[in-house]
Amino acid sequence: MRAAAVVCLSLLGALGMCAEGKKIPIVYSTDLFHPHVDPDDHYDLATLFALGEFDIKGIILDLGEWQKQRTGRPAVEQLMHVTGRRVPTAIGLAKPLNGRDDKALDQPEEFQGAVKLILDALRESSEKVVIFSTGSCRDVAAAFNREPDLFRQKVKAYYPNVGDGPGGPQGEYNVALDVRAYERIFDMGTLLHWCPCYGKDSYATFYVVDQPFIIGACTQPVQNFFVYCLTKSKDDPIRFLASGAQPVPKGPRKMWCTAPLLHAAGRRVYQRADADFVALQPEQAAKAGLGDKAIEPYAFVPIRIAVAEPAEPPKDKAAPRGRTTLAFELNPKEPSCSVFRATDKRYALILPSCLKSLLAGLGRVP
Repeated sequence: MRAAAVVCLSLLGALGMCAEGKKIPIVYSTDLFHPHVDPDDHYDLATLFALGEFDIKGIILDLGEWQKQRTGRPAVEQLMHVTGRRVPTAIGLAKPLNGRDDKALDQPEEFQGAVKLILDALRESSEKVVIFSTGSCRDVAAAFNREPDLFRQKVKAYYPNVGDGPGGPQGEYNVALDVRAYERIFDMGTLLHWCPCYGKDSYATFYVVDQPFIIGACTQPVQNFFVYCLTKSKDDPIRFLASGAQPVPKGPRKMWCTAPLLHAAGRRVYQRADADFVALQPEQAAKAGLGDKAIEPYAFVPIRIAVAEPAEPPKDKAAPRGRTTLAFELNPKEPSCSVFRATDKRYALILPSCLKSLLAGLGRVP
């Protein structure tokens, strides 16, 4: 029975690599580091690579000044090795934007690669592009400031995982990384699919997973990818993938980005048993005999958001809690964008199950 369950997980995870139709071009921005600051970024990067619907046009390593000290490239190289894919990467701008309209053209050339990557991906893609960010909004906001018309023509949706939702205190770590950039994203209109990290009334993507529950279902190389990160290993990252079984660090892990990534990929959630859920394309679910088992644990709902002036960046850089003032109108007649909301009381149970089944297929051959 156990072996059969593993095979089922593998097949369902691998189904994403065979999804019918065109791939979804995506540019992915992450404040990913090694040694890590918060290893949820490694789980999210693995999720990105596990979603076969995505044609990854580029990965931005956010916060360029920090990247020079503890680059996140080892994790990207490991997953490219596991999956056999090659993806362009670039480090982001070094400093926060000076204002909401700042194009950041005065920052050093060595930190301009991320903005260039975004704009080149938009120009070169024949399909509209998804942009997804898991840290600051800096490079995306600067790119938008440089070519707003290009964004409106070529961006399918922008998913920033940042901020406190309606009813929250409107101060959050990712906001503090670049307050002005955060304010600017609310000028993108209906392109914006805002993903608050925290918030009242379920306007938040946050949930918690048990690390062995997730990692234990993965292939050995993917398990070692996580161990390498969680132990802050200094070994060669590629050789470590083939180093054999390693003790898996125990404990919980706070997570935010899973549901928005599933939504961006066009997957729906299906219930297989009382506490067993999986995220699939509808045609995949039909093939797996789950076509009538769809549930709706989350949604993006219309909202109207305005940025109040002035907003001051945090003065205490040692313990930043970026703040701004946003005015919200729920269920508006004329929405300005959409916002994430958990719509099922079982959200915190559903998401770990979906993540486990997805990552179980990462790196497996169908």
